[in-house]
Amino acid sequence: MAYGKVRGIEKPMGEIPARIYPVEKASETQSAILTVHLDFSAGDELDVDLAQKLHDDFNEEIAQGRTYPQEDTMHLTEYKAYFQSYDLVLGFILTQSQLQFLHPSSSDIPAIGKPLTSSQLSSIKIGQSKLRNLTEPSSVAVSLPNESHTYAFAYYIKPNYPGRSSHLCNAGFMVPASSRGSGLGRIAARSFCFYAPACGYRGSVFNLVYANNDASLKLWQKLGFQNVGRIPEAGRLKKKDGGGEEEYVDAWVVYGDFGKIGHRDDGEPGR
Repeated sequence: MAYGKVRGIEKPMGEIPARIYPVEKASETQSAILTVHLDFSAGDELDVDLAQKLHDDFNEEIAQGRTYPQEDTMHLTEYKAYFQSYDLVLGFILTQSQLQFLHPSSSDIPAIGKPLTSSQLSSIKIGQSKLRNLTEPSSVAVSLPNESHTYAFAYYIKPNYPGRSSHLCNAGFMVPASSRGSGLGRIAARSFCFYAPACGYRGSVFNLVYANNDASLKLWQKLGFQNVGRIPEAGRLKKKDGGGEEEYVDAWVVYGDFGKIGHRDDGEPGR
């Protein structure tokens, strides 16, 4: 964000609950995604190992030079100021046994986006992260001891503009290479349609969605977002499998009105 830190907005939901999103092709090792919201301005803290993993993955994405506009990798402090300064949503992979623990009866397994109850939250431990909406775990907690290896995605949510336009947010998504190709990016995008308005934002603006990112553009259109402007040659990107060669690529400005998009528990846009 070019404007530095701006005054935050009130979160209408207060503490935002964790939610569960089943994956499209469930297996014993990947049955659902647990999404957790962190608010750094309210004192939430991230596990050191997980923070380092997020930092490493983000720098790897920058080095590939195809999605983010940054050209130079970031030091950890610089990365935290950029990616971990406002709201952060993390998705964690739940195994079939972990999901079964949360929902012993198969009929209780939730639809996409189902929020967890306070009693279920009390049974979850995510490393050493300090999360206000997770209470002290019980002795039979669902533990994610290797959360730096089991996170499915992460994305920040923060104002795209200062002051009187700060009700429009921006988000930056990170899906680790090990989690790609199984539809987890779609879950991240769908969850964003819940978490961003829950944080108090009225709409979203993605300033630079490069025109060669067909999958991302189609996904946001499916969720009710609109391409509102095309910027010619906005990115000097590395060619895919091009041996370091670069090309200039157009970019779209993508806008979503949360009042129109809405969000249902099945994760599809409301009409």
